[in-house]
Amino acid sequence: MKNALILGLLLLVGSVSANAQKVNVGADPAVDITKYKTYNWAKGQTSANPLIDQLIVTTVESQLQAKGLTKAETNPELTIVAFGSIDHDLFVSSPSWAPSLNSLTTGIYAAPQSVPITKGTLVIDITDTKTKNSVWRGTAVDTLKNGPTGDRAKDAKTVEKPIRKSVDKMFKQFPHPNRK
Repeated sequence: MKNALILGLLLLVGSVSANAQKVNVGADPAVDITKYKTYNWAKGQTSANPLIDQLIVTTVESQLQAKGLTKAETNPELTIVAFGSIDHDLFVSSPSWAPSLNSLTTGIYAAPQSVPITKGTLVIDITDTKTKNSVWRGTAVDTLKNGPTGDRAKDAKTVEKPIRKSVDKMFKQFPHPNRK
C-alpha cells in the first residue's frame, strides 16, 4: 500500500513537471540594454483574439515599466513584438546577433533564419528601433496551449494566468539572462 502511494505520487509529480511552462531568454551580449529608456509596440496583431492581444500587451508593459522603461508614441528606442500561437504555427525572423551562440543551449536561434513557433508558444521580441536588430527575446512554451473555443472572452480567461506567469518568468531575466 505504501509503495503504491509513493509510486502514485511520483507519477503525479512527473506528469506535472512534464507539462510545466518552459521559459528561455536570450539577449545580445554586445548591447547594454540598460541604456534604453523608451519603447513602443510594432504594428500588427499577436493572436487572432484581441482580448488575448490586450492581455499580453498589458502584462508586458507592466514588466517594462517596473524595469524603468517608458512607453513613447514617437521615436521609441525599442520596438516590442509579441508572437503567440494557439491554433496554428507561426514563423518569425531570428535575431542576427551573436552567431557563435549555440541554439541548443540558449533555446534561441542566433543565425538569421526563420523558425517555426510551436503551438502554445509565446514569444516576446525586443529590437533596437534604429538598427532593427533584436536585443532581447523571451520564449515560453506551453503558455497558449488551449485552442480557440469560439468564445473570445472564455479563451482569454483560460490563458490569462499562464500568460502572466510566463511573462513574469521572462522579465525576471531582463535585461540580462542568468544575471540577478
